[in-house]
Amino acid sequence: MSTWYEKLDFDINPLDARPNPNLVGLDEEAERLKNHIEKGELCFLNGLTGSGKTSLLLKVQNELKRYKFIYLDAQDLPKDFNLEEELKEQRNFFDRLTFRQFPRKKPILLIDEFQSTNPNLILEARGKWESQDRKIKAVVIAQISKYLKNVSESFKDRLGNRIITLKPLDDFDMKKILEIRLHNKKNNINYIKKFDENALDLIIKVADGNARRLLEYADIVFDFHHRSFHDINPVVKKDTYHINYHAVKEILERDGISVAEFKKEIPIRKNAHFEDIFSPLQQRILEFLYEFDRVTVVGIAKRLKIAESTARKSISALKKQNAVIATGLKRKRELLSVSPSVKRLMIRE
Repeated sequence: MSTWYEKLDFDINPLDARPNPNLVGLDEEAERLKNHIEKGELCFLNGLTGSGKTSLLLKVQNELKRYKFIYLDAQDLPKDFNLEEELKEQRNFFDRLTFRQFPRKKPILLIDEFQSTNPNLILEARGKWESQDRKIKAVVIAQISKYLKNVSESFKDRLGNRIITLKPLDDFDMKKILEIRLHNKKNNINYIKKFDENALDLIIKVADGNARRLLEYADIVFDFHHRSFHDINPVVKKDTYHINYHAVKEILERDGISVAEFKKEIPIRKNAHFEDIFSPLQQRILEFLYEFDRVTVVGIAKRLKIAESTARKSISALKKQNAVIATGLKRKRELLSVSPSVKRLMIRE
């Protein structure tokens, strides 16, 4: 059985939401990151899920060929992981031939999902970075949260202000992503033109500056047409057919994404603070959703170690305030996110 993108003559899914070094809207952040690496510094990259952290790391690796990049996902490291042995494993054929203990190319250590890093690994990495022989040239740590909780104050002092925060993309960059992804070079057709302007604006608005979510939602729309119409899919057959606003709204809502919620705004008085509006428990829930995004009520209760009934009650109240919205389904359970207006308030804080 074919896929929607094969029917449109793409070899692979152009809307694949996995990390991709072909970034849009992060040029300044990429230059800052490369500068920190070139200077041999310790730096911190943070941003929400889907903001492009891993993609940015891939882009920098592709552009700085003279260094040896060692990428570690802290969530997947075995308990007996040994950094020194890993460094030795990165030696190429010529390094081994000349009996070098460590790679000739200076290693750059990239630690993703840093919040899960073993403190002993942090100490070892710092030691190899600070030592006179500089076994590691630079260290880049990346995580969702802007708060570093598993490191010492001296580590934070060494980090200083070398912090790169990935902000949500603006509407122009979000549209640019789809223009690039949906341009088929084989037939020179750009399938972004299959959307009415209002339909495209709706997908961008609901994605709320999150590139991963943008790609996912656009994929849902194309996939729905393919599964519903098969060989009479109007996206394929009719040049004059355009996907309109109402079609996008219905398709996303069928997938559990509450499009209407994005039209609502929580009334926030001037100079109001996050703590003034929400209770301590609500603040904890919103902070958790801000960091991890798209979590079920069960997931919230488990992570925050509260009763599921308590979590449901708080979520219900937050929904009435339009502070939390549903952005999809997972095993028939709502996936929840912070509303755009509250997210802006939290960023401002």
